[in-house]
Parts: sequence; structure tokens; C-alpha cells
Amino acid sequence: MLYQKSIDRNVVLLECANVSLSIEETNRILEDRAMKTISEEDWRLWVDHYKPLAETNQEYEKEIIYNDRSLVWFARDLNRRYKKSILS
Repeated sequence: MLYQKSIDRNVVLLECANVSLSIEETNRILEDRAMKTISEEDWRLWVDHYKPLAETNQEYEKEIIYNDRSLVWFARDLNRRYKKSILS
């Protein structure tokens, strides 16, 4: 149940970031759905980092939503892919 709530919250956050809602609008939606609100700092991460990652790569979108990946995970994966492409 807790896992599903995390997925549901990530879906809401990504959808709100995709349509460029403000943090106030996003927190209102989260509150209406009985979900934990988001801080200003965390909202900036969603808008500035997670949204662009999800827009450019469908695999990353799934990782954000279903596996709640951190930015460090994406940095390592991008670095691994870059090194792999150089060696190819």
C-alpha cells in the first residue's frame, strides 16, 4: 500500500511539473488526494531535473515513477551510457 502511494504521488508530481503548475497548485492537488505536500527545494528538483529526464527518455520516466530513483542514480546511469558509447 505504501509503495502504491509513492507511485501515485510520483505520477501527480510529474504530471504537475509537465503542465508547469506552481508549487502552490501542486500542493493543493496533493492535499486534495491526501498525499504529502512537497517543499520548494524538492519541487525545483522535479521541475528542473526529473521533468526533463522524463521528457527525453521513456525508460527514465518509468524509473522516476515506479522506482523513485534519485538524481545520483540518473547521473551514474548517464555516465555509464556515455562511457559505453565511447568504447563502442
